[in-house]
Amino acid sequence: MINQITNYKELLQEKARLQTLLAEQELQIKNDWHVIKEDLRPFAHVATTIRNFLTRKATLSAFQLGVNLFADGFIKKVLLGNTGWITRTLVPFFIKNYASHLTDAPEKIIHKIKDLFRKKNKKEEEVIVQETGMDAV
Repeated sequence: MINQITNYKELLQEKARLQTLLAEQELQIKNDWHVIKEDLRPFAHVATTIRNFLTRKATLSAFQLGVNLFADGFIKKVLLGNTGWITRTLVPFFIKNYASHLTDAPEKIIHKIKDLFRKKNKKEEEVIVQETGMDAV
């Protein structure tokens, strides 16, 4: 229950109390909003990834042209040659859309692909053996 305000001094005290309460509640709302945003972050990443698969950037770079040719040529005709027409149509579509949103420089992506197929030298094999305790295959 709120006490009856009878003079100006009590009015100023009540005003200060309410301003303090307002500041505390605003801070609590900001903290709650921050927690909600952190909790929803994984869903935002999923939504962004889905949007990247379903939409394509309007610009066309040399890298995107190469990905388009790779998706239509190798993936559609070689890898998916014996699949149904829906698969042959949708998989290259999704690959081209997602690749159009890649922000890494094409050189970095090519370097990553080369690293996948590069032979490991002796030092790298020794490090793997020491770390895992197993011989490299």
